[in-house]
Amino acid sequence: MMNVSKCSKCLNVPDDILMLTCSHDLCLLCAAKSFSQQPSKRSKKFFVCDICSSNTELDANSVYELEKLHLTTALQDRSNRKPASQSKSNIQSDKQLKPRSQNRQENKENAKEKPIKYTAQTMEARVSVHQSQRNMSKQQSENSFIQNSRGMCVDHPEEEVSYYCFDCNSKCICPECIIHGIHKNHEVKTIKKSYPIVRKQLEDQLEQNNQCIIQVENQKQELEKKQIQQQAIQDHLRLQIAQEFQALHQLLNSKQSELLEKVDNQPTIMEQQDGYMNRLNEVEFKLSNFNEKINDVIDSKDECGLLNYYGSIYGQPTPQIPPLPNIKEVQLSNQIFSQINDVKKLIGGLDIDCNQ
Repeated sequence: MMNVSKCSKCLNVPDDILMLTCSHDLCLLCAAKSFSQQPSKRSKKFFVCDICSSNTELDANSVYELEKLHLTTALQDRSNRKPASQSKSNIQSDKQLKPRSQNRQENKENAKEKPIKYTAQTMEARVSVHQSQRNMSKQQSENSFIQNSRGMCVDHPEEEVSYYCFDCNSKCICPECIIHGIHKNHEVKTIKKSYPIVRKQLEDQLEQNNQCIIQVENQKQELEKKQIQQQAIQDHLRLQIAQEFQALHQLLNSKQSELLEKVDNQPTIMEQQDGYMNRLNEVEFKLSNFNEKINDVIDSKDECGLLNYYGSIYGQPTPQIPPLPNIKEVQLSNQIFSQINDVKKLIGGLDIDCNQ
C-alpha cells in the first residue's frame, strides 16, 4: 500500500494531494489558494512552489480543478461572512472585554479545528453553491412569472393561455384547447395551481442533478487516486526491471568469463600437434643416425668390423613411429555451447506477467 504524503504547508494528511516535482506536496486547498495568488502574467501551465519557487507543469484538468476549488471556497467564505457582518459590532465589543490570554487560547482551538478533509469541504462547498444557485433561479422564475405576461396560445393565437396539461406536459394552453382541441378530457390545471407543482418537480430534479454531480466528482476523485497509484506502481516496476536486468547482465558477463577461462586452460590442437611433431622428429633423428652408422660400416669394407657392429646391435629395438594422439576438440566445444544454449533457453522462456 502506498504511503500518502503530508501537505508541506498545513502538515495535514488529505485524501487528495498535488504532487510537485520538487517533492513539496500540497493538499488541494493549499494548492488552490497558492495557485490563485500567483501573478496572472505567469503561464497557467506551471505551478510555482511557495517553499522553493520551483516550477511544476500542470495539465489542463489540474488547472481547471484548482481554479474551480478556489472559486467554490471563495463563494462559501463570502456566504459565511454575510451573517457574521451583522453581529460584527457585538463580536468586536466582546473581544475587547476578553483578556489577551483568552483570545490566544481561542485562536489555538480554532487552529486545531481548521484542518478538514478535502472531500467533505468540497462537497459542502458544492452544496452551498448549488443551494445559492437554486435560490437565485427560484427568485428569477418568480419575478419573471409576475412581471411577464402569460402570452398567447400556439394553436389559437387569438386566445390567451391560462391552463397547463399534465398529460402532455407541453406548453401552456388556452380554454379552447381544452374544450375543442387535443387536450380535451386531459388532466389540466390553471397556471396558478400548476406553477407550484411543476416548480416542485423541477426543484426535485435539480436536487437529483446536484446529487449526481457530487457522485460524478467523487468518482473522478477515486479515478485520480487510482491513476496516481497506478503511475507509482508502473514507476516501481520500471525500476525493479532495470535492477533485475542489470544483475542478469552481470551474471552473463561472469558466465562468459568463466567459459573463456575454461577454453584458455584446455590444451589446444596446436599444442598437441606440436608435441607429436617433436616425437616424430626425435624418431627421425634416431633413424638417421642409425642409417649413417650402417653406411659408415658398409663403406669401410672392414669385414671383421661390420660383423662386430652387427653383433652389437642385434636384438636392439628399432625406433618406431609414435601413435597419433586422440584429440577431443569437438567434444569440448559441444560441452561449452551446450551451456550457452541452456542460458538462451532460460532467457527465451521468461514469462512476464504484469498482473501479479
